[in-house]
Amino acid sequence: MLAGDLSRPVSRPASHVDLPRHLHRRGTRGFAAFVVGLAGFVVLGIGALVLPTISLDHVAMSWLILLSVAFGIAHVVAAAGLVRRSAWSPSLTSYLAAIGIGVAAYGLLISQTGLDPFGATSSLPGDQARAEGVGLLLWMIGLWTVGARFAFKGFRPS
Repeated sequence: MLAGDLSRPVSRPASHVDLPRHLHRRGTRGFAAFVVGLAGFVVLGIGALVLPTISLDHVAMSWLILLSVAFGIAHVVAAAGLVRRSAWSPSLTSYLAAIGIGVAAYGLLISQTGLDPFGATSSLPGDQARAEGVGLLLWMIGLWTVGARFAFKGFRPS
């Protein structure tokens, strides 16, 4: 038999198994879960550790802490759903990303109009606190965008 003989069908090795298409996308779901979980832990840290140290009205502070902790827990739930390949997890991830991007965009807007929420609540010099706050908001927008993108890429299209 010649080396270039194509008359015989080529057989696959016995160790090759055809996997369902969604199993080839585990890395994107895992990456999305990591990014969404990271964003959730940042939100939980802000809600549980940073917000209680700020001097605001008691009722407003209670609502901010409650909403931010619930938002952080929702991120952890979405990350767990992405890992388990639940059908609802990409939708929850996109809702969380939309809410988070909206809140971060509002934070960017008020910091650009002169109402600096970071300088008033930080022990750092005003310009440095503002720069770090804006950097955090931009980083979070990036996390939510990447998390939402890879949450949908990791699932089989309907």
